[in-house]
Order: sequence, then C-alpha cells, then structure tokens
Amino acid sequence: MKTVYGLFIDTGSAEEMFWDRGVWATSEACEAYINQVMGHVTGIRIGELKINDAFPAAADEEDGMITCSLCGIDYNEADVNVLDYEEPVCVNCEPEYRQSLDMA
Repeated sequence: MKTVYGLFIDTGSAEEMFWDRGVWATSEACEAYINQVMGHVTGIRIGELKINDAFPAAADEEDGMITCSLCGIDYNEADVNVLDYEEPVCVNCEPEYRQSLDMA
C-alpha cells in the first residue's frame, strides 16, 4: 500500500476529492500546488489516500514534462501551449496571459 495526497473540500453533505487535480507523493508537494494554483480558493484541505497501484518513479514522470514560464509548474506536453507564444504557457495560465496580450 502506498500513501498519496489529494485535495478535498467539504460540500456540506459530504467531503469530496478534486480528482481532476491529481494526487501528489508528498503533502508538501500538494501544499505547494495549493499555494501556487489555488491560493484564492478557501475550504480546501489535504487528505491521505491509500492506493494499491505502484507509484511511478520520479524519473519516469520527468519524461515529456514542460515547465510553464509563468507559474513554474511542470505539465505534460499536451497541457502546455508552445506553438502560439514565445514561451511555454500552461492551460491554467493561458486565459490570463492571452488577456494581457490583448491589452497591450
């Protein structure tokens, strides 16, 4: 059994996990994600999950990862736009980045 960490929120009737945000190997990595990406959201906590699956080695995760030039987070190649801008911009930063280009 492995322990991973995910994001949870209390919806009033139950506690739900943000499955689409992923899981992290350490609570510190999860905390860093909350501070960098979801700092404006309240009511989120870090929760432990026990899994049976083998967790991929960190070296395997680095293959094909691209760092967003704005937020500094590593993403899969599919989640970063490297064609339309001079620097790589992730899907989370792209709307605000595009708006800043339109204002200039």
